[in-house]
Amino acid sequence: MIRFNNRILVLLAVTIISAMSVCAKVSFQLVPRQNVVSGTNFPISLRLTVENEDIDNISMPKAPELKGCRLLSGPNATTSQMQQTIINGKSSTYAVIDLVCYYRAGNPGTVRIPSVTLNVGGKAYHSGEGSFEILPPDASSSAQNQGGGMSPGVASSGASAHDFFVRVIFSKSSVYEQEGVIAITKLYRPNDRKFSLQLEAVPKTPVYEGFLSDDLQANPEGQIENYNGKNYITYELARVLLFPQKSGTLKVQSGTYTLRIQEQVGLIRMHGFATPRYEEYTYTTPLVNGVLNVKALPEPRPADFIGAVGDYNLTYKLTPDQLRTNESATYSLTFKGTGNVKYLTTPTVQFPATFDKYTSKSDIKANVSGQTYTGSYTVDFPIVPQEVGEYEIPAQTFSYFNLNSHKYEQLSVPAIPVKVARGAAVASSAEQKAVDTSMQDILHIHALQSKPTSYGSPIFLAGWYWCLWCVVVLALLLSIIFYRRHLKLAADVTGRRVARANRVASKRFKAASKFMKTHQDDKFYEELARALKGYIGDKLGMAPSQLISDTISDKLLAKGISAETVDSVLRVLDECEMARFTPTQSDSAMHELYNQASAAIKSIEDSKI
Repeated sequence: MIRFNNRILVLLAVTIISAMSVCAKVSFQLVPRQNVVSGTNFPISLRLTVENEDIDNISMPKAPELKGCRLLSGPNATTSQMQQTIINGKSSTYAVIDLVCYYRAGNPGTVRIPSVTLNVGGKAYHSGEGSFEILPPDASSSAQNQGGGMSPGVASSGASAHDFFVRVIFSKSSVYEQEGVIAITKLYRPNDRKFSLQLEAVPKTPVYEGFLSDDLQANPEGQIENYNGKNYITYELARVLLFPQKSGTLKVQSGTYTLRIQEQVGLIRMHGFATPRYEEYTYTTPLVNGVLNVKALPEPRPADFIGAVGDYNLTYKLTPDQLRTNESATYSLTFKGTGNVKYLTTPTVQFPATFDKYTSKSDIKANVSGQTYTGSYTVDFPIVPQEVGEYEIPAQTFSYFNLNSHKYEQLSVPAIPVKVARGAAVASSAEQKAVDTSMQDILHIHALQSKPTSYGSPIFLAGWYWCLWCVVVLALLLSIIFYRRHLKLAADVTGRRVARANRVASKRFKAASKFMKTHQDDKFYEELARALKGYIGDKLGMAPSQLISDTISDKLLAKGISAETVDSVLRVLDECEMARFTPTQSDSAMHELYNQASAAIKSIEDSKI
């Protein structure tokens, strides 16, 4: 009988363990909802995740009631993932089910999504609450396709400042010095057209002059936002936590971003089917500034102010409890709270005169919380008592600016009585022992050397000293003369172009000669024409758009160039242009044209224009 009962107990234990290993897990949550536009249809999704649970035991909940919105249908259940596995004879299931309700947005405003209750296997589960904004429709149009569609056949004219723009938005319009604020650089694009955006490069990074900054993770998801009566899809290009270091009006420069844009500009209809037609182009955002008003901290600031702005408390610790002479101890202060935790200044702490104090060490543990940091700033002060006796570490006070009360508040540490016992002995000289260590304004007297040091005549009486001075002054004068000449030449843009015209043309002629030798005819004629036009443009100060035959002829003749040289230049340019549309030319023809171009440039150089 006893043996039978033991078997029953063993089987029961195995059954319980097996049941625990396949315990059901259920998760029911609300999928976050982005903003919508008034008058449009939108879904609300509730995601149910079940593991090791029969999905037939799930009861369908009621659709949540949204104030100002009309329920169209739902909830409709769709299974986005279903998996069943068998391992060692044990079966387990995993399923993800989305419950979707469709609504029509009503009047603009904030809509709260209440919690929804769902029964699974007789047990109730509750989703979280949420909210979203209903935005007004575009003021410029009473009926728009707010879903982002566009009429077939309507083509765009490319990106412009009206289509795309960037703003720098602050989480607060006005802050105190050292108060945290988040700056978001947002890209706005029209909501009534279909785009695909891709960030290609950041030619110029944002500038946060006057701030200490910490980059945050930007939200890559697009969001609908109503700005100046028009709805846009916004994307965060940058998100950064800033702490202003001075008062006044501070600017944040957005930087520039190069975007590759693919826009649907219509439909292509073939054999009864329609496919989207796209236009692709790049757009570099302009440089914009965000302005923030920074208020100065109240004056006068307390003498024990440590630069802390926020809400803090203070704890202290002395380790070890028993101090001994010539043995190290640590006095620690820990500032905990919310604010500019990372940027506190090291506080000043007073110790008894018989304590040797060493360089303090700080440890910062802070995480971003909302629009600032939350964490701790710990400062360790290593100390070494030098004499046996009873002492007291004085009481300490530290002030910070409380953002809630808008005034300075004080943190204090009480005085700590300490008893120093005798520790390890350290050898010291008789002179050092004779000095009272409590007297901070007296230093030990250093013994002089047995023999006085012999000094020679003063250095300024030596001849080489004055020669060296003359060399230094002369070098300075020459440097000033050459620097002024360099500035003058750098300011003369036209003169520099004229001066380098022949040098630039020589480089291009060498490239043309290389193409001629390798029988690359098209590149030879193209480079030869570019060399000749580039030389004339630099020599005469002409823009590339002016380098046409009539203008070149008029300019050269006006500068006194002979008509024969002008005809030679125009002939070379014409033959280079014609050669691009004619069969391959002979090597002798290319050599002759090359020599004519060289002779024309030499003739122009000889004219000294």
